[in-house]
Amino acid sequence: MMRLSSIARISPIRIWQLFRDRLLEDGPTAGVGAAVVLALNLLSLLFFKRATFNAGSGQAWGAAIGLGGYLLAASAFKRMHDGKAGTEWILLPAEPVEKYLAALLEYALALPLLLGAAATGLSALLALAERAAGGPGSFAWTPAAAGGLGAWGRYAVGVCLFLAGSASFRKNAFLKTVGLIAAFGLAAMLVAGGGAWLLGRGSGHLSFGAANGTISIDGESLSEAARRAIELLFELSAYVLAPAFSILFGWAKVAEKEARDEVQ
Repeated sequence: MMRLSSIARISPIRIWQLFRDRLLEDGPTAGVGAAVVLALNLLSLLFFKRATFNAGSGQAWGAAIGLGGYLLAASAFKRMHDGKAGTEWILLPAEPVEKYLAALLEYALALPLLLGAAATGLSALLALAERAAGGPGSFAWTPAAAGGLGAWGRYAVGVCLFLAGSASFRKNAFLKTVGLIAAFGLAAMLVAGGGAWLLGRGSGHLSFGAANGTISIDGESLSEAARRAIELLFELSAYVLAPAFSILFGWAKVAEKEARDEVQ
């Protein structure tokens, strides 16, 4: 059972200590990922005189950071579910909410900042190496190229979902969470489509214009107010309700697991 009284006992010092320990624990894994990225780019330089992650608009950098963050977030509470490590987790002198906040701060805030800075530096070095090898060497990736704060917002929402999945699933948390996200995404599309259908007076064929973002029924576009209402519903669900529910649900699962283990 989630203990709401634990909120009153939150200690910033304990959260900082948990946060620091998490960063140190995840450091080697992040280092291995960075080494793999570097190796791929060096091979690309060797054979094609181009750093593959710097090609085009450098979208591969943002994708690598996002995937790495999600994989780590999906394993955030792996110790909690696992035998002896679970006992050590319970014995940590911290409230469940503090453990959850430490994980949220690491994966949603610190990790993208650190990985973004590392990717920017590595991209700049690879651009210099590319130029030295006879390639163009004219592009160095920065977080702004990935969309800046907007991209971070979408990434943070994903982190909230994967943290909840990590707290809920003992094994294969990443894949199971991806499956749930896909299912809820499909449900959201159906709800949005149903809303558009109702706003279009409940008849006709519904279609979405992917190129220009229009929504139409029998070829007749919805009014601006109707279209905006659907967009606001989607944004509210995706960027407010989904992360808020995920955080509360994930925290509840951590508190529930600790309470059950303490009784045993």
